Amino acid sequence: MSDDRGIKVVLLGESGVGKTNLIRVSMGKPFDKNENSTISSSYYENDIEVKDKKYLYCLWDTAGQEVYRSLNKIFIKESKIIIIVFAINSKESFEQIDFWLNYTKDILGSDNYIFGLVGNKSDLYEEQSVSDQEIQKKAQELQIKYKITSAATDSVGFKEFLDELLTEYINKYSPQEIDKPKSFKISEDKDDGGDEEKKKKGKKNCC
Repeated sequence: MSDDRGIKVVLLGESGVGKTNLIRVSMGKPFDKNENSTISSSYYENDIEVKDKKYLYCLWDTAGQEVYRSLNKIFIKESKIIIIVFAINSKESFEQIDFWLNYTKDILGSDNYIFGLVGNKSDLYEEQSVSDQEIQKKAQELQIKYKITSAATDSVGFKEFLDELLTEYINKYSPQEIDKPKSFKISEDKDDGGDEEKKKKGKKNCC
């Protein structure tokens, strides 16, 4: 991917941690408590303004089930921002952070990219199995930024964190800006698998 086609952002993590709903809410869509686990992929295009310049980004949702992990290599390639998501009420998803981080590094090598860490489902504090101290310690150990939030109750938390990571990447690596803003597109392969024209259009413009 060349910079003029957008900044590729990918969400990784175990199944059921809420990656899809984090993206839905960040794009102004309602939280869906009945959202099924992602078994394919979907991507969302939008743009961000930094220092009076606009940059296109493409946000990819991925499947967390082990059976689909080999397919995730396709979506990880050429990513510039990688956000690893776990649920604060799932110790297992927290313990898989190192797997996702090392898995990504093996694919991307030493190219220019940054990581972020998101602890989702903070509204389920009564079920919390990963303490805030553990999360902070893990983020410090990995030297990456982190955010504890809830797709169900915090409509802006993930979007603010995403914007923070995008701004960091733009300031650090100076990708090419776009000439004018573009309205965001949504392509959900898991829902419209036969819509090849939509997929081609999205892939042409971004990531």
